[in-house]
Amino acid sequence: MAEMWNTQNIKGLETSADLQMPLPLTQEGIRNLPDESLTKEFVDDTVKSLYPGIQVPGNVNVTVIPIIPGITLFSYIRFFHANPSVGAVDIYINGRKVVSNLTYRNFTEYMKAFPGYYRVAIFRAGTTSDPICINYMNLIGYRIYTAAITQSNESNCIEMINDNHRFLQKNMAYVRFVQLSANAPQMDVYLDDSLILADLNYREVSRYLAVTPGDHNLKLRDYYSGAVLLEDPLVSLQGGKAYTIYVVGDMTDRVGLQVIIPLEGASYLTF
Repeated sequence: MAEMWNTQNIKGLETSADLQMPLPLTQEGIRNLPDESLTKEFVDDTVKSLYPGIQVPGNVNVTVIPIIPGITLFSYIRFFHANPSVGAVDIYINGRKVVSNLTYRNFTEYMKAFPGYYRVAIFRAGTTSDPICINYMNLIGYRIYTAAITQSNESNCIEMINDNHRFLQKNMAYVRFVQLSANAPQMDVYLDDSLILADLNYREVSRYLAVTPGDHNLKLRDYYSGAVLLEDPLVSLQGGKAYTIYVVGDMTDRVGLQVIIPLEGASYLTF
């Protein structure tokens, strides 16, 4: 396919051929994808015609789409494996394998993607049959997404967590909470023994809270009983940065709940 050919940048510009993500499909195109194409890339000519392309000179008949900072409409997306009940996974997007051997509690790097419709097929690592789940997503331009693989049914196993590029004051840190443990109770969130968020539920995404930079004590308490579900005594937050505290884990497992605290793309990604 044209978008798979490596241009090594045309005139210093990044192009669609350099992207790990495939081109998107139209809404009609995504609906008409055949079931057998989960691991076979399909390109909708209608979508390709929506983008102005550059014909590569020479003997290779390839048309690519330039990505010009500040002009070309695109998004960023990464994947987060938050399902403790399955092992490592491979991820196919519109039939193209974009992620290999992603293990529990780990993230991919952010990838650039054009806005549009995508089909996501998740398989156990090294396999291409009996997918764990198949989901669909519609990406909007100038957004930063984390697609979290969760413990849900076969048609609803991805939680899309989106962000906007924002102004971050250097004297404040910004933190939000996402609850991705399927069997955890409703919980209250305490920072330095102060209640900052009440009644956090499964697959709920809080708004960002501005806090002072430095080291903080984090406690998650059962909303009804007040019992401590998890405590992290040393959560370090830097000024001018945005973080998400992801709650993951299985309450019936000996490890129980855990928190994963990555730096969010809003802290450093540019368009």
